Amino acid sequence: MIRLAVDIGGTFTDAVILDEETQTVNLSKVPSTPDDYSQGVLTSIRRLRESMSGIENFVHGTTVGTNAIIQGAFKNAALLGTEGFRDVLEIGRGNRVDMYDPFYRMPEPLIARDKRIEIHERMSSTGAAITPLDLETSRNLVRSLVDSGVNAIAVCLINSYANSTHEERLASLIRELYPSVLVSISTEITNEYNEYERTSTTVINTLLLHIMNRYLGILEEEISRIGFPGKLMLMQSNGGLMTASLARKIPVHTINSGLVGGILAVKALGSMIGIQNLIGADMGGTSFDVELVIDGRYETTPMMRIMTPKSGPDGYPLLIPAVDIHAIGTGGGSIAWIDKTGSMHVGPMSASAFPGPACYGKGGKDPTVTDANLILGRLNPGKFLGGEMKVYPELARSALKHITDYYSMDILEAAEGILKIAVPNMASAIRTMTVERGIDPRGFSMVSFGGAGPLHANLIARELQIGRTFVSTMPGNFSAWGMLTADFRRDYVLTRILSMEKLEISELEERFAKLETHAEKILLGEGISKDRMVLIRALDMRYVGQGHALTLQLPRSKFNEKIKGEIESLFDNLHLKRYLHNAPSQPKELVAIRLSSIGQMKKASLSKIKSGTIEPPSDSLQDPREVYIDGSFKKCKIYDRSRLLANNLIHGPSIIEERVSTTLLLDGYVAEVDPFGHLVISGVDSI
Repeated sequence: MIRLAVDIGGTFTDAVILDEETQTVNLSKVPSTPDDYSQGVLTSIRRLRESMSGIENFVHGTTVGTNAIIQGAFKNAALLGTEGFRDVLEIGRGNRVDMYDPFYRMPEPLIARDKRIEIHERMSSTGAAITPLDLETSRNLVRSLVDSGVNAIAVCLINSYANSTHEERLASLIRELYPSVLVSISTEITNEYNEYERTSTTVINTLLLHIMNRYLGILEEEISRIGFPGKLMLMQSNGGLMTASLARKIPVHTINSGLVGGILAVKALGSMIGIQNLIGADMGGTSFDVELVIDGRYETTPMMRIMTPKSGPDGYPLLIPAVDIHAIGTGGGSIAWIDKTGSMHVGPMSASAFPGPACYGKGGKDPTVTDANLILGRLNPGKFLGGEMKVYPELARSALKHITDYYSMDILEAAEGILKIAVPNMASAIRTMTVERGIDPRGFSMVSFGGAGPLHANLIARELQIGRTFVSTMPGNFSAWGMLTADFRRDYVLTRILSMEKLEISELEERFAKLETHAEKILLGEGISKDRMVLIRALDMRYVGQGHALTLQLPRSKFNEKIKGEIESLFDNLHLKRYLHNAPSQPKELVAIRLSSIGQMKKASLSKIKSGTIEPPSDSLQDPREVYIDGSFKKCKIYDRSRLLANNLIHGPSIIEERVSTTLLLDGYVAEVDPFGHLVISGVDSI
């Protein structure tokens, strides 16, 4: 079987083709094409092969939806809500990310008030129809909206999670009257009770319908034209796969789909090398993303937030399961700038794919992290992207002139100053995911990837005192490779608020059984046989009086009355692990029932490379060069990574170059090549 994965990033689009019979892996990296992302995808594929015939599996991670939300590139949409709930989006929540921020502002509603329409209906929290749906009035309101130019409608009614009948009738009405108008109803996306979050999720899904339908339509047509015979699969925010046809209906699940390939790859690498606690550090052209694998597993959260220029510090909530990822705007293309007080910053603004860093010669004028590395001699201008892409050191120097003039400093000091800001920013992002959660990063190994990651990995590890850092065999395409380890996945949730004392285990078993029957039907429809199905049960629970719940994965044992006490004990332990305290004597309550259905796919793997001795092969050594590190020039040995063998040992200061990335090895550190070709960086004293 030949398998393909393509990952669209903010700056580059990466492709990986794996031939499972020969275990051959081929890679490509091309600039992303924001005007039409499908062109970057097709170019990345054509770099590997002209025809897609013979490719049986195509997995795609895309930032199209994420970028559309950030840029506000929406069509004219409306929201239908229950009478009296017109301003749910405006009211939001009373809590704030930073309660002491004097400049705090609420997120701006993504749909204007004149397009938020009240529908005469009302459901109770138990699902009883208190006020019947007025279909005739609703019909007139829909006609008025479409006449005003609306072409997408979100429907989110109060308590519809308990009874979706009114939402379904409204959707049928709209589709009957206007087949071309796209519709999202909240209960097709989530059945959770949080009204603001559910409304926000439904609205964002609706805003993405036209964008993702157009993008996927173009892409599917183009790949069919070059011979692809199978189904296009997309990465979801929960780390699983979904079909393109499903992504057209619920595109909100593709938010951050490009990022989750990285955590899948980190998890797969950990399984390969036998390490269970890893920090994923992904530095691309636009952002730096941090993920954790603890005890061999990564964590998903029941809700995520997406930040945009209009969202304020709170972001827009999305009530969908998502891999726990912390991202900051520090990448190779992050711009260095000086504020009104004279302080220099790096990011979050990015030069993106176009115009890109100044050294790309595509019109960029602002200094970036990549420009700084080029000036310091850490990047080889003759071998950028394997020599396929020309870069211009003189343009990088011109871009930094504003900084050197402002501070009256040498250009080398300015360039290193940019990195002295960027590296601590990235280290701080890792602390947010570890130290702030009571986790000591020094007990973890770090996996560095992304095109810009290996150049900064040793610097970050030194800052955090992380003893061991792995640089993947394919750092620039690592996330795309991780997508080839993904499984088909759907998550289901039912709100059920009930004290554990009153909970009947038979009722719980019945509700799970119904979800599982539905989930198995969906998996069978996707061609997943029963022997490849895994169903994972979980409950959202909390102590009575708490506002937020924790998700507890349930044991696979058969449910009986004795299991209730076991569930409560497991929740106490989870609460203690998460918050360092618990209250076993406090009454507990059930909030929601969850089921994850997984269709297991064949996993990509890596072959071992040829073994050598401690001494690297002579043909791997290139011409040395002077590199500016820690305030002075150091003569660095330069190695061609493609010629290194397992067991080779490289001492810093050195530079290890490959087609799509460069690894900086500091003085006092060594890099050992492991059996799979990963570089394992550690301090000299630790070997």
